[in-house]
Amino acid sequence: MHPWIETVTLTPATTPITVLPPDPATTVVWRMTPAGDSDVLVAGPRTTAAYHTTKDLPVCVRLRIRPGGVIPLLGTPPDQLVDQVVPLESLCGASATSLAEQLVTYRNRPARAADVLSDYLTARVPTYLPERLALVRTAVADLPGRRVDEAAARLGVSERYLRRVFRQAVGVSPKHFARIARVRRVIGTRHSWADTAAYAGYTDQSHLIADFRALMHVTPKAYATGNVPLSTC
Repeated sequence: MHPWIETVTLTPATTPITVLPPDPATTVVWRMTPAGDSDVLVAGPRTTAAYHTTKDLPVCVRLRIRPGGVIPLLGTPPDQLVDQVVPLESLCGASATSLAEQLVTYRNRPARAADVLSDYLTARVPTYLPERLALVRTAVADLPGRRVDEAAARLGVSERYLRRVFRQAVGVSPKHFARIARVRRVIGTRHSWADTAAYAGYTDQSHLIADFRALMHVTPKAYATGNVPLSTC
């Protein structure tokens, strides 16, 4: 298990519609176009879902950063990246431009490209890491199973302090993190809505439907049948 990278995706989606659920994580993406252009992008925490037609990309590598890892890897608070996609070079300077050029060498070896990208990011981690990083990671594990005040009490800090350091380290508030986590649990389940609500941590089925609609822009039933709002941007 990588200490900073939660998941690695090596290929682009192949379905006509790409679904991007709300996501509290920040993702670093290297992609090449059919014309051979190469760039590395940083997608910040996504507070609601997005839907668009799948782009024709011959290679696309996505590294999803673990909660609390954005500042050590990128040197930028993730709350400044919320609902944004920015070039890596705008955060890391000219070395990121050279990285994008270097990665072209591995266009036929995406797993190796992921390793090179990961090595570039982890080489930027400072020697000293703040103690609050461990606190944030513990809070991430506790949510959404506990209320924010319960999580704070369990960690021995004030609720106000937890909210502040959590937002700085993750990019969204603990409450919104929990909402996103619950919705992500719902996606793809095949149980009854009542059973799914209990499994995902909702108070009842109506609570599930309201939260799902707010974050996914559609009802659970519409989503399950593929009836989603499509943007081509």
